[in-house]
Amino acid sequence: KKMAKYADQDEDERELAMMMLGHKVSGKGKAADAPQGEEQKEHEDEEEAEPTRLPAQVDERLQGLFAEGKCSRKDFDETTLAKLREFSDDVALEILERFGEADVLDKVKNKASFLSGICHRYRDRASKEAKAEIRLINEEEGIKELDEEEKGRLIDLDQLTATPHRDDVLHYCLPVCAPYFAMTDFKYKVKLTPGQGKKGKVGKAAKEVFARLPEATAREKELIKVLADAEIVQQLMGNVRISGGWPVRGGLGRFAAPLQAAWGAMVE
Repeated sequence: KKMAKYADQDEDERELAMMMLGHKVSGKGKAADAPQGEEQKEHEDEEEAEPTRLPAQVDERLQGLFAEGKCSRKDFDETTLAKLREFSDDVALEILERFGEADVLDKVKNKASFLSGICHRYRDRASKEAKAEIRLINEEEGIKELDEEEKGRLIDLDQLTATPHRDDVLHYCLPVCAPYFAMTDFKYKVKLTPGQGKKGKVGKAAKEVFARLPEATAREKELIKVLADAEIVQQLMGNVRISGGWPVRGGLGRFAAPLQAAWGAMVE
């Protein structure tokens, strides 16, 4: 019955009836094509007008590339433009000049990746120039720079120091127990001799001695204070006392002993 009812209806009449009923037409007719084309053109105009947020000179050169037809605003997303903003105006202009003068630019489909590649090469070149400048300054100051092979041989122990300077950035404190003559250069050390002192008491007394040193900085005192008692006990020998007149919960006097060791703090 439906086929018979609408048998005499042509395509335009059917689309008009569908539009009156609120249905979306297929877009094959002229009436549907015109608004779609206008909407697409307005969308493109909005993309072209979207600001690049580049410095004035750099933006002006990029707009010139748009006018020359070498690229358009929609070719570059925010990530690509952000890479360009990382450079100074002079370098950014140089990058755009190189981009615009590329012989293969008209054959490049992804112009954003092409511009990003140029940015990466300029960044690598700037990094190499900075390293060369630092190397020259080190040579003038007589500072020897380690090569890659020497850096590869470094271990965690090479980051430790027994004599921290005031401008060092310290991360933690490490307790060490060794023969006294091996620790003569340590900034923080006490002499241990055989006795009846317990490890925990000896360790706490040594921390108190270190904290009272006038040359101790605030950061060094802080690191020594938070040093765990368990770490100290693991490093100390049993049945020892601090030699040198420093008290340990009631007092321990100075006396001679054939075996001597030192407990000190090594900081990084």
